[in-house]
Amino acid sequence: MASLSRRTLLCAACVVMLAPTLASGAGFALFEHGNRGMAMGGAMTAVADDPSALFWNPAGLAFQTDEGIQFMAGATFITAGDQSFEGQSPYPGDGYTAEQKSQIFYPAHAYLAYPVSDNVSFGFSVLTPFGLGTWWDEDFAGRFISKRVDLRTFNASPNIAFKLHDAIAFGIGADYLVGQIDLTRNIGFINPFTQQLADVGQVHLHTDDLSSDGWGWHAGLLFKMPKGLSLGILYRSEIEVDFTGIGSFTQYSTGYPEFDAVIASQIPFGEKIPLVSKITFPDYWSVGVAWTGETCTVSAQWGRMGWDSFPELPILFPEDPQFDSTVEQNYETVDQFRLGFEWRTSEHLAFQAGALYDKTPQPTESMSPLLGDGDRTGISLGLSFTMGEHFWTDLGYMYLDFDERCTDGESLDGYEGCYRDTSAHLIGATLGYRF
Repeated sequence: MASLSRRTLLCAACVVMLAPTLASGAGFALFEHGNRGMAMGGAMTAVADDPSALFWNPAGLAFQTDEGIQFMAGATFITAGDQSFEGQSPYPGDGYTAEQKSQIFYPAHAYLAYPVSDNVSFGFSVLTPFGLGTWWDEDFAGRFISKRVDLRTFNASPNIAFKLHDAIAFGIGADYLVGQIDLTRNIGFINPFTQQLADVGQVHLHTDDLSSDGWGWHAGLLFKMPKGLSLGILYRSEIEVDFTGIGSFTQYSTGYPEFDAVIASQIPFGEKIPLVSKITFPDYWSVGVAWTGETCTVSAQWGRMGWDSFPELPILFPEDPQFDSTVEQNYETVDQFRLGFEWRTSEHLAFQAGALYDKTPQPTESMSPLLGDGDRTGISLGLSFTMGEHFWTDLGYMYLDFDERCTDGESLDGYEGCYRDTSAHLIGATLGYRF
């Protein structure tokens, strides 16, 4: 029996599975950091009139100093996984179909706004800016690329905002981002006795703690103009995160002892192989305009995510440098468009609605079971109500629909097909309190 290359097997097991997931795409970048803002389609850069301004535009804090100390916290429950796959030739072939398993995620958010003086305000936030995952059945034809993926990030951010003039404010803050990854896929090889592709094992790639981290910064401007008009500008910098992980290998019996023995001699089953990588998460610009009247607010926003910061992914094995490799990704900078509306029926009750359109940064050739992303369109609804002088609640719902995309022979993994019927439902609640 011909010997197998340990380098080839390790690279096949580890390198391919890490690349697109850590990068994230439109489907993994989260903007639901406050359910009033989500209900307004995320068009909040020029509104920024509650503590969630710490995410949308920190300059807005400087116009809230007369509100006293404010605290907001909540979560958004996201049902994801409604995606079907239809194969194309040559692999897995025309007529093959599969569906992703449904999952529920619940990214949380928390904000504290503390006025220092009439013109200065301090704030602190904790968010989950990137996340979610994918999950396919055990017998899925793409299981050698990915079975299950879970990416989590947490961002802690101190901010300070200054009112430079009655109509102009500036805010700036730092971002400390930590990340966790958990990826599982099968290892496949041709069984020489059957000439069929056999599942010879599984590789589990993961980080166990919050040691994978990086720093960034952000700043915003907010202009209050005559006749209820406002203009907001936000910039968030790139954040480079050094990921440190472990690859764990488990062998599956194929029923052919000789074949199993050869595989076991080439793959470090039962061992943990350290690996490191470096991901530059994208910078982000947004510019928004809004009009606020006595009972209504209308807002519009353009954003741009600089995913061209991710042309390739280096995978390094500190203890086994002979396995080092680089994976090409070629992600692209993309635009976002958002609209929002709020109708205040009284001082205690308001209704929101919104719409959005986000382009995907993922090129066709990078689509795979790890991430089959597409341009997304969303609609949203919500309501806010106050309880007494101190408490308020924001409830929001959003429906996201993703465009169908096909690899059409361009897949870097050689896994051809169409990702369609992709959608997600988001529902959440945020509670607020003024001291």
